[in-house]
Amino acid sequence: MPLKPAMLRLADTRELSYIERGDPQGIPLIFLHGLADSCHTFDLLFACFPKWLHALAYTQRGHDGVDLPALDYRTQDFEADLLQFMDAKAIEKAFIAGASSGGFAARNFAAKYPEQTLGLILIGSPSELGNHPEIVAIHDSTLWHLTDPVSPEFIRKFTGGLYNKPVPADFLERMFHEIQKVPARVWRETSEAALNEKFPGLLHQVTAPALVISGTEDPIASQEDQQKLSAAIANSHLCFLPQLGHMLYWEGPTEVAKSITRFVVKVQQP
Repeated sequence: MPLKPAMLRLADTRELSYIERGDPQGIPLIFLHGLADSCHTFDLLFACFPKWLHALAYTQRGHDGVDLPALDYRTQDFEADLLQFMDAKAIEKAFIAGASSGGFAARNFAAKYPEQTLGLILIGSPSELGNHPEIVAIHDSTLWHLTDPVSPEFIRKFTGGLYNKPVPADFLERMFHEIQKVPARVWRETSEAALNEKFPGLLHQVTAPALVISGTEDPIASQEDQQKLSAAIANSHLCFLPQLGHMLYWEGPTEVAKSITRFVVKVQQP
């Protein structure tokens, strides 16, 4: 059953849609989704967390269908929204989790705001994307030329290649509906920003403990890539989940939740 979203007004007067589950006084984990996704991408995962955790996720700027002319879709813009979200929710420190391309904003935030980062969690998040010729080709030939409304057939084809194990059909339909809200400009500019993120970037500045978790069948964040990513972070633990693909939190939410929970418990131990 999907979590019911709420609205939160930021300091710059914009509103974000977000979901949360667990004890509001519990350890906060804030999740950032990737390109053309929404906060509901974490519905299955949040249902698997113990209730003493406070899991939150919001729909990134533009991904809710509100594409304001003044908005930019660079990594630093997503970082700024995370800071505003934490301020609006009165969260001083949190575990910051980035899924897929959402990992770029998560890891840069952890590097720039160590005092507000309890730990960094990267979920199927590649070390970089601009070094993948096939991904660059998809951006140049397809994503950059998208127009509104974005074709439902394109969305289904784009999403279908990202998971390796069966995903509940009703959840998939909800996600297709969510993705259809994303305007073409948001697809284009968010994709371009992700391609422009370089490795290792600011990873050497990350001081918080980190968990790098991915599926062994991920076509984007390969095992070699994830080993490289983990090695670039000083205090990092690497976890591979067998048979899972890029959308591992859709395919194996129980396994992903257990891995994240173990990491949180280990970090929080005195």
